[in-house]
Amino acid sequence: MALASRRFAPVLSILRPAAHVPQINIHPRTINHGHIRTFSASIRSYAAMEHVFSSKAVAPIGPYTQAIKANGMIFLSGQIPADSQARLIEGTIAEKTHKMCQNAKAVLEEAGSSLDKAVQITVYFQNMDDMKDMNEIYAEYFPHRPARSACESPRLPAGASMEMDIIALQ
Repeated sequence: MALASRRFAPVLSILRPAAHVPQINIHPRTINHGHIRTFSASIRSYAAMEHVFSSKAVAPIGPYTQAIKANGMIFLSGQIPADSQARLIEGTIAEKTHKMCQNAKAVLEEAGSSLDKAVQITVYFQNMDDMKDMNEIYAEYFPHRPARSACESPRLPAGASMEMDIIALQ
């Protein structure tokens, strides 16, 4: 053991801190300034989530809610072109887009918001070629042009050909 400590003594002297670094212990309750959230205040804000359900939109087909209200935001689950019983509508891309937007509108209104408060939208397509037809109808519902992403997915819930989720202000 003594041999090992002599062998590594030059290395150990390099690893020693040059100055004493004080350790600061802050109890969560001691941070109580108006501009700094306390730990317990953060927990309360996370706990203030509210589920939203509208009978006018697609009923969830799995263990999730149509939307969640939290901290002044509404997070809308994916809306597909289906009726309130989750039966897909048949028709053109324009008709399907109308139905998705009507479903989203119903849930947002139930949450105390509206389509014009949408800040970010993600649209999923089975075929990206459908985007052109969808854009014409989409522009009618979202003239304020919220941020948007679109991607192609080989399979969407319930066999839908498109799906849309939204983040909106309350």
